[in-house]
Amino acid sequence: MEEASSAARPCKKPLRNSSRLLKKEELLEIFKAIHTGPRVKEGQITVGLVGYPNVGKSSTINTILRNKKVSVSATPGHTKHFQTLYVEPGLCLCDCPGLVMPSFVSTKAEMICCGILPIDQMRDHVPPISLVCQHIPRHVLEATYGINIIRPREDEDPDRTPTAEEFLTAYGYMRGFMTAHGQPDQPRSARYILKDYVNGKLLYCHPPPHIKASDFQPQHDKKLNNEKEQGATRTGKPLKVKRIENTVDKNFFNQENVRALTKGVQSVMGYKPGNMPAAPGASVESMAGKPWKKHGNRNKKEKVRRLNKHLDA
Repeated sequence: MEEASSAARPCKKPLRNSSRLLKKEELLEIFKAIHTGPRVKEGQITVGLVGYPNVGKSSTINTILRNKKVSVSATPGHTKHFQTLYVEPGLCLCDCPGLVMPSFVSTKAEMICCGILPIDQMRDHVPPISLVCQHIPRHVLEATYGINIIRPREDEDPDRTPTAEEFLTAYGYMRGFMTAHGQPDQPRSARYILKDYVNGKLLYCHPPPHIKASDFQPQHDKKLNNEKEQGATRTGKPLKVKRIENTVDKNFFNQENVRALTKGVQSVMGYKPGNMPAAPGASVESMAGKPWKKHGNRNKKEKVRRLNKHLDA
């Protein structure tokens, strides 16, 4: 009799928070056995899913029901109404909007970077971007977006993290996000960067307790090693930048041909009027004047201002 009564009573096990993934049947069994007190309706259990926005409450309900019963979105605050759905005749699930309560543990910048608060409704972009710069190393930001962030000054720490302004300025110039005054549009750049951070393009893994954060980011070290391999040849020497030399450009930008803020007779492309080498069979009179112009009238009278040009001070 004692064995039969013990088998009839459900064996309640203490619930422990763990990272193990549960199947649908296991989760429903926990929902049914978690409450042993009095109920509003006999034989019916109502389970409510409460938590931060964009943590997967609606997605969990769709997974349990194996159908898209409630609308989901990656934008925080998508669920705006209280919804009840029956999984079984005696089990009801409640989907409610996400709740963001004042917390002394996490700041608004951390909530934005974690995807709890919507990025498009952000008012101050500097704290979230500063947090991204602290989590993601400089070389990873530069390699991901193909930018060069300004280096620290000589009186600063050379290994310091880039500031939000330095990062947003380099990103804004690269993407062409400019304001009407010709300055980089930092708020617009910040929204694009934060969306990449939330979506995982800028990957940062939060470490477990008692583990240093820098030791828990193998993807950052891998990207650094890839950059070193690409920047060196098989012999271990850095690759030389190939420069295309043009004879015309080289002659034009020669120091002798610089004519900025000068007056008087100047040479163009290394030639002065009347000094161009004569072609075989051509007279000296035919080569007088500007070498790049071919005048049909050789007896044309030259203007006085051109004749007295050499007298200009």
